[in-house]
Amino acid sequence: MIRIYPGDLIAISVSGKYYYVLVLDRIRLFGGNWTFAFHRTSDQLLSSEEILSRPQLGFHAFVDFIWAKREDRITRIAKQINVEPYDHVQYLKNTHTTKGKATTWFIYDRQFNEIKRTSELTEEEKRAPLEERIDDTIMADCVDRKWTPEKDERL
Repeated sequence: MIRIYPGDLIAISVSGKYYYVLVLDRIRLFGGNWTFAFHRTSDQLLSSEEILSRPQLGFHAFVDFIWAKREDRITRIAKQINVEPYDHVQYLKNTHTTKGKATTWFIYDRQFNEIKRTSELTEEEKRAPLEERIDDTIMADCVDRKWTPEKDERL
């Protein structure tokens, strides 16, 4: 089973496609690494140059790779990548609402301290990543949909 570290550029194989993720930090949220998931897929593995040289569209998420590791669907493409250009997030958001428009949002700092509660998010807060852990297959679905935090259906 592969062990991943901050600065690793990895590919996850899901349903015959490769999805690309840069690991930004150690495991932080219930087994999830802080990551940047690229809105990029391919049928064959790409090199780090091919992935990192294009415009960097994607989203930040806490992703749990345990099933990808156990099922041998994870490949390290490069290590010790400079994560600084990708790790600029200051705030996270979450809500207890699962369907429909959320009436209350929680804003957190990166140490998971609650900053405030609000019923209306600012434009900056709408762009904030979600404070939740997802697995690699949910991440792949988000990449396929070109999902970003401001497209959250609860906004």
